[in-house]
Amino acid sequence: AIFYFRIPLFAFSIWFIMKKFDLFNKKIISLYIIFFLSLILDSFLQFYSGKNILGNQIISNRISSFFGDELILGSFLVKILPIFLVYLAMNDVFDSSKEKGNFTYILIVSLVCFVIFLSGERTSFFLLILFFSTLFFISKHLRKFILFTFSIFLILLAISIVLPTKINPGHRMFVQTYNQVIGKNITNKKDEGKFDNYKKKFLDKFYIFSHDHQGHYMLSYKIFKDYPLAGTGIKGFRYLCRNQIYILDNNDGCSTHPHNIYVQILVSNGLIGFFLIIFAFLYIVKEIFLSRKRINYQREFDKDETSKAILIASIFVNFWPLIPSGNFFNNWLSMIYFYPIGFYLYFKHKIKIK
Repeated sequence: AIFYFRIPLFAFSIWFIMKKFDLFNKKIISLYIIFFLSLILDSFLQFYSGKNILGNQIISNRISSFFGDELILGSFLVKILPIFLVYLAMNDVFDSSKEKGNFTYILIVSLVCFVIFLSGERTSFFLLILFFSTLFFISKHLRKFILFTFSIFLILLAISIVLPTKINPGHRMFVQTYNQVIGKNITNKKDEGKFDNYKKKFLDKFYIFSHDHQGHYMLSYKIFKDYPLAGTGIKGFRYLCRNQIYILDNNDGCSTHPHNIYVQILVSNGLIGFFLIIFAFLYIVKEIFLSRKRINYQREFDKDETSKAILIASIFVNFWPLIPSGNFFNNWLSMIYFYPIGFYLYFKHKIKIK
């Protein structure tokens, strides 16, 4: 954990680079469009044919495009998309007072949203909806863009239903989620109801996200009670969960991490780290309401304020507590969490000195 300082340093480095160089130009937007189109077309190829351009096959009924065995396509896109929207804002795409043909951008964003759905990543799809809902709440200038994007997404979704495909992401998104929450597995009849034999449901009604996730959280709580103040360290959970005094029935819940950012920090860093991230989250919530107030007060479009609103919504979504998540201390996840923070610091400072 000593070397984790490199991640906040990464965010400050982005802030420094943004101050020194003018990077908000249309050439960067063109690069983003090429990048997104490459992922979109390759994802469609894999979804409808079973293989992508590199020969990567569908894994566990989920597409991964160029990521191969790493099922992070949806997670990656939902975290990169806000930065693309910032570049659009800085080029006045969302300024209704200027005549701009922005249908191309609406279509690109709609296709990215559609690929996130096709990826079958339920958490990513939920975060996508939460991101646009938060953005719709904050900025009046983005509401028309969001409504058009959502409409095209629904049309694409309707078209995909009637076309023959290799997998059904809708089943995973909704049916499988429901079955996991209530403790059923209809894909394998012999397993149906087996979870109830040794794991008590939350409030005797449902599991928290799934049987496995609830096991992680129950085990985390047992470990936390013995290390409440400073925690076990960032790798403590993976070793202590194998300790006989913590093992749950059927050795359930043991993993490399608890699969929730806040639970992981509570176990790894104790109440000290937990209160720090809670404070950060409450600060983000406060910034959401302040940003909404400032934007609604302004009569004209302010690209800096709108860009900051997009970044606040992105950070809010990244640190939303009520979802399963990857390992917070994983290098690529940490960097992608702190990536929009660097942009946010730049715009916050820029607006402050105006």
